[in-house]
Amino acid sequence: MDWTASLLALLALPLLAVLVDAVGAARSSRFGTAVREAGSESLQGLSFDVLVPIYGDIRYLTNVDFLHSYGSQVILCTTSGESDGFRQSLDQIATTHGFRVFLSDYVAPSAGTGRRTGGTVRDRVIRDALESAVDAEYVVCLDADTTSVRPLSELVGELRRRGDDVASIELVPQAEGPALVQLQRHEYRLAMRLRFVMPWLLSGACHAGTTSAMRAIMAQHSLFFQGNDVETGLLGERLGYRMTHIPFAVNTEVPATLRAWWRQRLAWAGGEFRLYIVNIRFCFWHPFFWTYGSVVLFAFLLLRWEALVHPGLSLLAAAVLYFGMIYGIHWKNRNRWLLLMPFYTLITSLIILPLGMVWYFAMAIPEKNFGLIRFRRGSGGSRATSPRRRNAVGVAGT
Repeated sequence: MDWTASLLALLALPLLAVLVDAVGAARSSRFGTAVREAGSESLQGLSFDVLVPIYGDIRYLTNVDFLHSYGSQVILCTTSGESDGFRQSLDQIATTHGFRVFLSDYVAPSAGTGRRTGGTVRDRVIRDALESAVDAEYVVCLDADTTSVRPLSELVGELRRRGDDVASIELVPQAEGPALVQLQRHEYRLAMRLRFVMPWLLSGACHAGTTSAMRAIMAQHSLFFQGNDVETGLLGERLGYRMTHIPFAVNTEVPATLRAWWRQRLAWAGGEFRLYIVNIRFCFWHPFFWTYGSVVLFAFLLLRWEALVHPGLSLLAAAVLYFGMIYGIHWKNRNRWLLLMPFYTLITSLIILPLGMVWYFAMAIPEKNFGLIRFRRGSGGSRATSPRRRNAVGVAGT
């Protein structure tokens, strides 16, 4: 009897994960042609700006050719703490392509030329640009390495046609690359399917919304970088804005080297600790998401190590079930790389996740920002008046 109860407990969470993914897959088939049906009528009189945060190193701005056709709709968002060389290169790009440049007066404590995986820079420049530089009805927040095959006007047009306020979209990693890239493609595919069930799980690489909604959300944002996209969605939902998922695919670059992947995932793990543990009170609004994160990922960490150090029947059953679950979920896109997914997940779960707890404090302490998510009741609403705009902190460019 004890063995049966243990086996049922072992199977419960994986089966629940499969069930959630199945719901996402079912809903995705329902909305699969939604963007294609957005006709020209929904694009008439459409007004939107594209906010592209870029700081630290101009080499991170790799989607210039893609952005060229949007001209003055593009606002390159940066800080006043960048080097003279960076500013000169950015101004030259803006002049050549007709972009605008927004200069926030913020100077990061760790300003430099490296890629910053923590701090508050990204969300500060987006918040300040929304308050001072955006006059369009809609806004698309787009990373400096993100592109799409289809025009962004179709994304915004579909958002307007639905009458919603904020939209998550579908991220597609590059097709070519080593095993590490192929594993991330499977990982992203599953994560994107969950957006049909939880549309507030925004992706930082690209999301869209009405300017009034995004302005109100960012006015309450903690500005903590890791987990900033999920925080944006949570705040939008709690403030009463209508969240939706639009299956509009955008291309993003994922790390192709172990060093870059390791650095990114340590930062992500710090963000997960910030969301699931520091902001655990959100479990009352999203019990499944927070139970999985706070209990399964963090509270059961020692149990996973115990099972690995003292292997037995339960570990074998878990491995077999996980292999079967992985192949079932990714059956249509199965390939030889799926055989490595359990080991990939094992490294993330047993090594990177506990290190992320330390990484969280390494990100939080220098900025004196611990990423607590707060929202003021009564300051939002799906058609609420946007907060009072502050004075512009600097707009330059064409």
